[in-house]
Amino acid sequence: MADIFDQPEFVSSGGVKIAVYRDGPDVASATKPPVIFMHGFPELARSFRHQMAGLASAGYPVFAPDMRGYNRSDKPKDVSAYGMPALVGDMRAILDHFGIAKAVFVGHDLGAFVLWALPFYMPERLLGCAGLSYPLLPRLPINPLWGMRLLFHRKMYMLQFQKEGRCEPVLEADVERTMRFMMRKVGDFDTSRLDMSFKGKALNIMEQLEGPEQDWIGEPLMDEAEFQIYVDTFREHGFTAPIHWYRNLKANWKDMKRFLVKGKLPFVDLPCLIITAQWDFATPPRLSNGMHKLCGPLDRVDLADCSHWLQMERPAEVTDALRSWLEKRFG
Repeated sequence: MADIFDQPEFVSSGGVKIAVYRDGPDVASATKPPVIFMHGFPELARSFRHQMAGLASAGYPVFAPDMRGYNRSDKPKDVSAYGMPALVGDMRAILDHFGIAKAVFVGHDLGAFVLWALPFYMPERLLGCAGLSYPLLPRLPINPLWGMRLLFHRKMYMLQFQKEGRCEPVLEADVERTMRFMMRKVGDFDTSRLDMSFKGKALNIMEQLEGPEQDWIGEPLMDEAEFQIYVDTFREHGFTAPIHWYRNLKANWKDMKRFLVKGKLPFVDLPCLIITAQWDFATPPRLSNGMHKLCGPLDRVDLADCSHWLQMERPAEVTDALRSWLEKRFG
């Protein structure tokens, strides 16, 4: 049986090629809405393989790009090529290429960061938004990098990522070790070791990566065959382009100012879903508590004893949650 991830279709977005994988019925013949999945860091389109298969078998046309800078998609060298206008432009190009008027978008991690910008940049192309881990949040009143310096340790990974060439040599020195550190799930460990206050070393991933492996929390996320695909991909393409996403945090924050109404982002009047994971120390469930004030109708699913990579750690539950929400909101 052919693997859909063997043969991408390439979409041109302002001269940048985006590799897109698809499954399910053709958009023109489908009776259910198209669904587009957006992965985060350091993931690939295939991180949604279980959800794509499950929704495709239920009659949904499904699409997942290797996001700009990843795997088979192009990797522009200019940092500004990874700002939100370009990332949103990629999603618009995908819709246009496949003849999709409107779609439901699903995003995880930084893919969800793009997801929650779509209602402001291209509301006319959206049916609904489903976020995994990362919620819709109000626009911060200050530069987010300043906020991180105030709230977190100065070695918080997003701050360390800001200087090009600072972290890439460490991440790329032993890609297999890096990916084994990054891609971990809840295992048999003492949860008191998780710094849920965000004020210690919980988000200093560079220091943890360089520390002894026996101190790493959790256990490997993937089987060896799947894991090797990630290792080979990031060994070939490196981490610079994916990290460029983080180097646009200030620029994205400034650009969002144009959508403010009386100092606030407008209410997102669309069906929305948030799925959280109990042991996600990067984006803990409490961050989603105020979403009902920002968007709706809103549905929420909280996964117990689950960590950040929820669509891979608990694939059946995430697929069922998405399918139930789609049926509830879109028939």
